[in-house]
Amino acid sequence: MKRFILIVAILASMALVISTIALYFTNKDFATELRQVSQPKRNTFHIGIDVSRTMRPDILADFKDALISRLENLIGEKKVFYHISIFGLPGCGKETIADIVSTQSPEDPASFSRRVEKRIRNIRIATGEKADADEAPLGSPLFFFLEKILTEKIGERVIIFSNLVNNDSGCQKQYPFPVKAITRFGTNKEGQIIFLYPTPYSPGRYKYKSYYGIQRITPKQHEGLIKKQLNFMIEMQKLSSSGKARVFFYYIPNDPQRRLNFLRSQLQDSIPATIFEVIWERLSKIVDTVVGAVRG
Repeated sequence: MKRFILIVAILASMALVISTIALYFTNKDFATELRQVSQPKRNTFHIGIDVSRTMRPDILADFKDALISRLENLIGEKKVFYHISIFGLPGCGKETIADIVSTQSPEDPASFSRRVEKRIRNIRIATGEKADADEAPLGSPLFFFLEKILTEKIGERVIIFSNLVNNDSGCQKQYPFPVKAITRFGTNKEGQIIFLYPTPYSPGRYKYKSYYGIQRITPKQHEGLIKKQLNFMIEMQKLSSSGKARVFFYYIPNDPQRRLNFLRSQLQDSIPATIFEVIWERLSKIVDTVVGAVRG
């Protein structure tokens, strides 16, 4: 019996080794993540937060709580630097993006509360400042935001909270899916893009001014938003599978009882603060790529 168990264990080990070698040579995602295991801890982060009106306010509130809790763990870490920006503000191009925080991790809780927490707490879903706020574009300029941020942050870790729906239909100049910016960003394999995404939100009926006149968005277009989200993920996964970028997607549950813990867990993996968290994050990425390879 013992001999049989030993033979089974040896065969299982051989199968694991063979499978690992096969994945290394056939799956670029897996090979990339395996090589990243020995890389030093990343200390620079960029966090992008979608505040367009197709984002649910309660999910944004949970994300802010989880982000503050995670960044509190980095207080006193002098080597850590992070930048937080929002996108999806009313308007077009650069006016849709605003910088919120850009700082070395504060050295004490009082500084953190003043320089980081307070500014994060003040982030709100965009409603516009004018009386005709409902006439502002309803979507988020995701493609423009990615092109700008990824061009500036090559080699860094970029974490994006968004429903992944690009909508700049109310603008005269529109931006295509930023393949070149993503590919350039992906040339440095230390960089990675992490998307935390909820289901797109259709809050009601809005009208907005576009280049073509007054347009309307209704809840009936919800399926169209879902399709845009899915198409974006497919295009990004193609680039990831071909080894052109390190991209990860994590779906945020709608259930409020599960959501906050989920966000805290994902942000812990995305922004590790201890050696244990770093090791866990890298093992998780390897597992994610294996699961993705099995699913096809």
